[in-house]
Amino acid sequence: MKNLLPFERIERKVLVRKEAETGEGYGCKPEDRKTEGIINYGIINIDKPKGPTSHQVADYVQKILGITKSGHSGTLE
Repeated sequence: MKNLLPFERIERKVLVRKEAETGEGYGCKPEDRKTEGIINYGIINIDKPKGPTSHQVADYVQKILGITKSGHSGTLE
């Protein structure tokens, strides 16, 4: 356990309130999602460089991914 941060040294127990299953009509496992669905309904985290505005970066995303809608949530400056 050397070279660990203090919080990494604490052994934690995973608590599960309730085990449950869901039907396929409510979605799928993340690893089973198709690329199209990830692009259309997903979120992309971008470390915006200094220079382009938030609006410009959203426009770049549209052009790169070939989509018609994108936006940002708040200030990226």
